[in-house]
Amino acid sequence: MPRLSLWKPEKGNDYKFVDRIVGEHIYAGGTGVFIHKYIGIYDQGETINADGTVDKEDATQPNYSKRKTSEDIVAETKIQDLLFLENRDRKYDEDVYDMRGVYQPADNDFDLTQFGLFLANDSIFMTFHLNDHMTVLGRKIMSGDVLELPHLLDDTGLDNSKGPIRKFYVVEDVVREAAGFDANWWPHLIRVKCQGLQDTVEYRDILGDGDKADDLKHILSTYNNELEISEAMLEQSENEVPKHGFETGHLYYDAESGKKSIWEADGTPPNGASLVGSGATFPESAVAGDYFLRTDFNPHRLFLKKGTRWIKVEDDHRRVWRAANTVLRTFTDNADVIDSGTPSKQGLSNIVKPKSDF
Repeated sequence: MPRLSLWKPEKGNDYKFVDRIVGEHIYAGGTGVFIHKYIGIYDQGETINADGTVDKEDATQPNYSKRKTSEDIVAETKIQDLLFLENRDRKYDEDVYDMRGVYQPADNDFDLTQFGLFLANDSIFMTFHLNDHMTVLGRKIMSGDVLELPHLLDDTGLDNSKGPIRKFYVVEDVVREAAGFDANWWPHLIRVKCQGLQDTVEYRDILGDGDKADDLKHILSTYNNELEISEAMLEQSENEVPKHGFETGHLYYDAESGKKSIWEADGTPPNGASLVGSGATFPESAVAGDYFLRTDFNPHRLFLKKGTRWIKVEDDHRRVWRAANTVLRTFTDNADVIDSGTPSKQGLSNIVKPKSDF
């Protein structure tokens, strides 16, 4: 007579029977869960500079579409940024998968042990049937997948004109459920830790960019209100203080010996005098005593004609207010575009390039 043993090295009929019963329990007692499947990253492609030149491929952000082998196809296992080990531009399946899951609801209490109000329990632990995921998703649920819980729809808000607010969770960790092992030591359940989804660039595929009125970014957050408040504050600031520094146009002083400070220099001729023009080159018809503003300088520079020379008077430091200090503005502004007279912003990725230590 062979020795008795509950462990069986193969998944036989006993395993199939228990697995079917466990799956029925999860389906009968679980809640509906919509799964937004993470399928990889958006390929980086080539970096095109402001002057139209194309940068060589950045090894820290590989362009997998240029590779020829099947192992380089963009998939869930690929990493977008090898320097910071991040997958910022995540790609999600356009199809939504319907599953059943079980979890224990809990109150979201505020954490008062630190400054401000923070949700201490804005995370859940949900249990799923393992084989159902393999059948529906084609793989096991993984970190990066997004769960939408339809039973948490908030249809009691003050303004339901855009429909009820949906609740999203993002999967952080996946483990086998301790209670999901059968008598033959085979697992049937998996347990995932989920955190409330935040409005970040990783989930742009789901929430949208915020450019359209029907984007979830507009519906789920105060994005529109925050933009309106910020724009209104900037507009009012420009109305009250249109430029940097002090107004000195009404003041008269000795132009030969007097010198304005940086807060007074505005590129305007002193004592009520007027400009003969502005531009990138001096006029040929100018006479002694004429003022001319050179706009190809940064900042713009005021000159006075004396004899055969153009004498620098001052630089125009009274620029229009912008939502950045001087150091930050010179760091992020595109210098090539500034010289042409139309300032614009450039991304930090074009400024700070990873360099080899060798």
